[in-house]
This record gives sequence, structure tokens and C-alpha cells, in this order.
Amino acid sequence: MEERISIMRMEAEVSAIHVMLQELKEQTVGKVYNTQELCEYLKVGKGTIDKLRLDGELEFSKLGRTIVYTQRDIEKLLENNHFSFVA
Repeated sequence: MEERISIMRMEAEVSAIHVMLQELKEQTVGKVYNTQELCEYLKVGKGTIDKLRLDGELEFSKLGRTIVYTQRDIEKLLENNHFSFVA
């Protein structure tokens, strides 16, 4: 009987850890875009996205034959290319 209770506690703890990891993943990665969605989001052409990727300025992941970009990748690109105007 005690063994059954112990197993149930472990299952509950594993489930809680899984939920926490999923929440952490969503916080760190954010939305995921394919190339077309990223073009629409940034309002630029596919050639611009391809150039940024090939030049190493835009990080990406490849899932099968699909290239995807995370919100974190896009934020890094924007931060690295941000210039403040000082008069």
C-alpha cells in the first residue's frame, strides 16, 4: 500500500515538473514563425530574410525541410541592429 502511495506521489511530481518545463519553454521561445510568416511580421521580402539568415545575422532552426524562427531569434536580431539616434 505504501509503495502505491509513493508511486502516485512520484507521478504527481513528474507531472508538475512537466508542466513547469512546458511553461518555461513557452516563456523562453515564444512564438515560432516560418519564413513566410516572418516576412509578414517584419514586413520585408523573402530575399531579406534569406540574406539575414545566410549572413548569420538571424538565427534559425530547421525542422525537416522547414526553416523556423523563434520570437527570441527575432528579438536578438532587432537588438543587434538597433541604433539610437543622437542629434
